[in-house]
Amino acid sequence: MRIKLREGNFGTFLTLLMTGLMFGLVCPDPAEARTSVDLELTPDEQSWLEANDTVTLAYDGFFPPYSFLNDDGELEGFAVDVMRMIGERAGIVFKVAPIHEWKDLYAAAQKQQVDVVATMVERVERGQWFRFSDPYIYKSLVVISRAEDDRIQVREDVAGKRVALVKNYQYVTKILSEFPSIESHPVDTMLDGLNAVSVGDADAAITFLGAGHYYRNKYLLSNLKYAAVYDKHTANESIAVRRDWPELAAILNKALHSIPEAELQKLRAKWLPADFMENLVELNLTETEKKWLRAHRNIRLGVDPEFAPFEYLDGERYSGMASDYVDLLSKRLNVKMEVVQGLSWKDVIQQAEGGAIDVLPAVGKTKERQGYLNFTQPYLSFHRVIITRDNVPFVAGLQDLYGQSVAVQADTSHHGYIKEHTDLEPVLYQTLQESLLAVSGGKADAFVGNVASATYWIRKLNLTNLKIAAPVSTEVQSLHFAVRKDWPELVPILEKGLQTISPRKRKEISEKWLSIEYEASINYTLLWQVVIAFSALVLIVVLWNVLLKRQVRLRTSQLAYTANYDQLTDLPNRFLILDRLMQQMNEARRMRTKVALISIDIDDFKKINDAFGHKTGDAILKEFSERVKARLFEDDNIGRLGGDQFLVIQSHVGDAADSVRLAEQLLGCLQQSFVTPSHEVTLTASMGISLYPDDGDTAESLLKNADTATHHAKAQMPGNFAFYTDNLVRNVSRKLELERHIAGALKRNEFEVYYQPKVDARSHKIVSFEALLRWFSPELGAVSPVEFIPIAEKSGLIEELGVFVLQEALSTLALWQEHYAATLSMAINLSPVQFRSSDLIPTIESFCLNFNLNSKTIEFEITEGVLLADYPDIEEKLKRLESLGVNMAMDDFGTGYSSMSYLRKYKFDTLKIDREFIIDLAREESDRKLVFATIAMAHQLGMRVVAEGVETEEQQAILVEQQCDYLQGWLFSKPLPTDQVMQLLDQQFAVKDASPTYFSTE
Repeated sequence: MRIKLREGNFGTFLTLLMTGLMFGLVCPDPAEARTSVDLELTPDEQSWLEANDTVTLAYDGFFPPYSFLNDDGELEGFAVDVMRMIGERAGIVFKVAPIHEWKDLYAAAQKQQVDVVATMVERVERGQWFRFSDPYIYKSLVVISRAEDDRIQVREDVAGKRVALVKNYQYVTKILSEFPSIESHPVDTMLDGLNAVSVGDADAAITFLGAGHYYRNKYLLSNLKYAAVYDKHTANESIAVRRDWPELAAILNKALHSIPEAELQKLRAKWLPADFMENLVELNLTETEKKWLRAHRNIRLGVDPEFAPFEYLDGERYSGMASDYVDLLSKRLNVKMEVVQGLSWKDVIQQAEGGAIDVLPAVGKTKERQGYLNFTQPYLSFHRVIITRDNVPFVAGLQDLYGQSVAVQADTSHHGYIKEHTDLEPVLYQTLQESLLAVSGGKADAFVGNVASATYWIRKLNLTNLKIAAPVSTEVQSLHFAVRKDWPELVPILEKGLQTISPRKRKEISEKWLSIEYEASINYTLLWQVVIAFSALVLIVVLWNVLLKRQVRLRTSQLAYTANYDQLTDLPNRFLILDRLMQQMNEARRMRTKVALISIDIDDFKKINDAFGHKTGDAILKEFSERVKARLFEDDNIGRLGGDQFLVIQSHVGDAADSVRLAEQLLGCLQQSFVTPSHEVTLTASMGISLYPDDGDTAESLLKNADTATHHAKAQMPGNFAFYTDNLVRNVSRKLELERHIAGALKRNEFEVYYQPKVDARSHKIVSFEALLRWFSPELGAVSPVEFIPIAEKSGLIEELGVFVLQEALSTLALWQEHYAATLSMAINLSPVQFRSSDLIPTIESFCLNFNLNSKTIEFEITEGVLLADYPDIEEKLKRLESLGVNMAMDDFGTGYSSMSYLRKYKFDTLKIDREFIIDLAREESDRKLVFATIAMAHQLGMRVVAEGVETEEQQAILVEQQCDYLQGWLFSKPLPTDQVMQLLDQQFAVKDASPTYFSTE
C-alpha cells in the first residue's frame, strides 16, 4: 500500500501515527520473545528468559584490550562490545558487578555471587563451577622488535637473541625450553617488556598480540613492529556461566553465534591490529605437510632483479608485488625465504635447473620450464603487449612483425611464448631495460613483454618516444610460484598459503605497486568549479585552523607530558630521568664534584599485586614515591623506571658517606606501614649505588652499575643497600659466563652424579647414599653446585637436570640392589623449582616402576624453600609423594625460619641436621645443646636423624653418644663416582650374582 501526503493532511497523519503508537499499532506483540533476533530457543530456554529479569556479569578490569578500565574508570574493550551485542540479541539485561580484580571476581563467581564472567579460559578443573560458551577470543603470542631490526622474521629467529619475558607468565617456561639459547631479559609487566625493546635493552619481546597492540598505541611506542607469530593459539577465552544455569549458557552461545562475522571483524579491527591479524589465519595443512615444513625452514629464492613492479632488487632489498606475497607466506608458513644475491635472471634460471635454487616467486609457465620446475596455480596476472616507437605505423599483432627486429628479454616466458607460437627470430637482451632502450634508440623495431613491467620502466627511463602498439593476444598471462622438481610437497603448501590471503590484502598489494597514468583534454568548466570549491575550502580551513591550533597546543603539551612522565606517580620516566642524570654529570664535571645514582627495587612487590590486587599496589607505589620525594634535597631528582624500580640522583656528593646517609633515610621511608582502605602492608627495598665519575662516565654505564649493585643487595642482603665495586663486576661476569656455558652442558655430557655414603652411627656400615650433581666443564673446570644450582633454578634448566639426576640415581640404586646382598637406599634432593612442573610426580612414579624399586628405599630431601615457595599445589604434590610410599627428609634443619611448624604440618621420616651445627660441635656448648635437643625431639616425633658434615672422630663420638642414627661426611667418604663407590661396597657386602641385571636409563 502507498500513502500520499498532501500539505493539508500532514497534521492528521502525525495524529494518527501518535495514536497508533499509544495503542500499540506499531509495537511488537507482548507475547513475542524478548530476543531481538530469532535464536531458535527451546521452550525451556524461553521459559528461563521470562523468569529471569537480570543477569549479573563480571569483567576482568585489567585485561586490555579485551576488558579494562579506561582513564575515566569506565569499562571498555572487545569483550565488553561483544557482550553488549549478545545482551541485545538475547534480550538479556546484564547488571555489571563492581568487581574488576580477577582474583576477587573468580572467587565471587565460584560462590554464584556472579552469574556470568565475560572472559575465562576453559579448564577441566573449572567445570565443577562453570559451563562455557565456544571460544570467541583467540589469543596469539607474537614477537615484537624494533621497526628497523630485520633479524627476526620467523619464530626460530629468536634463538640467541635477548628477549624480554614477563616474570611468572605461564608461557615463559615453554619458550625457554623450546629455545634454550635465548638470553632472557625478565620484566615485571608487558609494558616494561615493550619499553625494554624500544630503548634497546632487549632485541625482542614475546607477548600477547592484543595486549601488545594496546600498550603500543597507548604509550606511543611507534618504533616497534610485529616481527613474527610465535604461537597462533594460546589459552583462548570463552564466556563462563554458573553451572546450575545450563539454559543461560545455551542462550549466550546461540546469541554469540548469531553475531554476523562482518560485525565481529569490525570489532577486531577496532581493538586489534587488523593487518597483522591476517598472519594468524589457519592453514589446513596435513601432518605430512607440517612435518615437511619443519624439515625445510630455509628456502632459497631466485628472483629477476629487474622485473619491476612484480619483483626487483633495490640494492639487496627484495621489492615488488611478489615480495609482499613472499613476506606474507613466510610468516604464515613459519619459514625463512631468502633471496640468493648477486645473480642475473639468466643465472637464476640456470641454477634453478640445477637445483641450486628452491623457489622462483614470480615466473611464467613454459613447456621448457615444466621440465625442471613444478608450478602453483597463478596468483598474479598481466597482459602481454607489443611496444614500438610512437612514429611506427599501425601494428595489429605479432603477424605484423615478421621481417622486423623484435627485442625480447632472454629466458623469460615471453621468449618461450614466441618460440612456441610463432616463427619469429627475436633479438635477445639480458635485461628488460636493454630491450626497451634498443627499441627507443632504433636498434630494434618492437619489444614483446608484459604491460606492467614495460610501462614501469618506460616511465622510470623517461622513454617518451615509446607506445603500447597492440596486445599480443586476448589471453591474460599469469605468474606463478615455481618450485624445484624434487620438492613436489611444497606446491600444495604454497597454494594453501596463497588461498589465505584475503581479497582486501591482494587489492592493497596491487594498488601499492601498480598505477595508471593518462592525459585528458582540459575541461574549463570543471576547472572553474574546482577553483571556486578550492577557494571556499581554503576559507573554511583558515577558520577551522584557528580553533584547531588551540586543540593542538593542548594535545601537544599532553603528549609531551606523557612522553616524559610516569602516568601513575607523575615522576619523570626512564627517558627524562636519564636526561637529568646527564645534566647533573655535566655540572659535576665542571664543578669537580660527584653524583650518586641510587637504584631502588622494592622487594617481592609482585606478591603485593597478587595478594591485594593492582589497585592496592598502585596506591602503595604512589605513596612510596611521595615518601621518597619528601626525603630529598631540592637539587636531587627521583624517577620511575617502571614496575617497582625507581632511580634517585643525588647531586653535590662529597664522598660515599653522603650517599650512605641518604640511602639510610630512604630505607627509613619503609619503616612505617602502608595503609590502604582495606589493607596494611609492610615493605622492604634493596638499593644499589654507583658514583660519578668513579663508577662510570656515561648515564648508561652508571645505571648499569647501579643495577648490578641492586641485584647484589637483593640476593645477599634484601632490605639494605650496596655500593658498586670491581668485585661485584667479577661476580656478575662469572655468573654470565656460567649462564653461557650451562646451556647445552647436559647434552654435551658434562654433568655426572656422585654419591656420598651415609653410615650407621654405631656399626659404620653403609646404609644409604645421597645423590649429588657435579659439573665438569672443559672450559671452566669443576664448577661448584653452590654456583651453578641457583643459575639452573633461575633459567628453568633445573627441571631437566632434576630428571637426569633421578634417572641416574635410581638406575644406579637398582643396579646395586641387584648386585649386592644388602638393602641400600638412595636420597635425592628436590629443588623448589622442580615443584612447578606437573610432570614431577608422574616422572618419579614412572622411574620407580621402570627400575622395579621398592619405594621405601627411596628418600627425597627437601628444604624449607619448597614449603615456602608460592607455586600452586605444593601441598597436593607432597601428599602424592607420600602416597607413593617414598621416604621424606627435611634437609638443612634449623637454618630457616619456621621449621618447627613444618614438622608439625607435614609427615617427615628423616631429619637432617645441617653441617653448620656440626662444625663446632666439640667446641661450642650452645651447638651441642641445640643438636642434643634436635635429636631428642626428632626421636619423639618418630623420625630418624642424619648428621651431615661429620669430619672428626670427636664429632662422631658426641653424636653416637646422643643416639644419632646416621652419619654423613668426609670422615667416612667424600662424594664419589659410581665405580669408586662400588669398590667401597665390594669391601663391605657380598655379591649376589656375578652377572647383575643392567637397567635401561632410556
